Amino acid sequence: MWSAGRLWQVFIAVAAVAALATLFGPADRWWGVDIGATGALLFFLSVVGLLVLLALRPGEVFPEDWSPTERRSWMRLLITALILLAFAKYLWVLSQADPVPKRIGELPGRQLIHFIFVLIIAWGISERLMARAAGPVSEDERDLRLRIAADGAGDLALSFALVVCVVLLASLPASHLEWWLNPLVLANVFIVLLIARALIENLAMITLYARARR
Repeated sequence: MWSAGRLWQVFIAVAAVAALATLFGPADRWWGVDIGATGALLFFLSVVGLLVLLALRPGEVFPEDWSPTERRSWMRLLITALILLAFAKYLWVLSQADPVPKRIGELPGRQLIHFIFVLIIAWGISERLMARAAGPVSEDERDLRLRIAADGAGDLALSFALVVCVVLLASLPASHLEWWLNPLVLANVFIVLLIARALIENLAMITLYARARR
């Protein structure tokens, strides 16, 4: 019989493969199978499995020496990575739209929106479950120091990304600026930058905790 940790790894692997099939699956059927729809169903089922496992055996899915903050950082890293990947695909779909959408109702990518919506709900439920499993835990001086350092890494990454965006916009020819300066496109780009900042912050937090255990 598989342990909770092994089941957790299997669900994570299935969710990752299913997410890639959902986002990048071909439009045409393969041997009569709709890859995108099948991937979406498998992704939903694997996410449900992860949440059920997290609810029933919260102390067995992560290593015992990981602190509650580190465990939450790992979950946030996985979810923000998938959300960032989904938004990157969404921007690519948006770039293929002709003409460029002017209203929210004209935006393409309904399937991607559903995918992101499922991730956000899973994020909220996982945060609730891990907080309940950890109980009333207060951060010590080490946790606070690592959080400040991780926040600094996220802020630095966001500042660098904004500078790069400004430089790119200043160097683009006028014929290409119309698409980038569309309000809906700019809104999605800013969302992507904020998600990337959260991703870097959680990655820095995990790295700092791993170094502190050595």
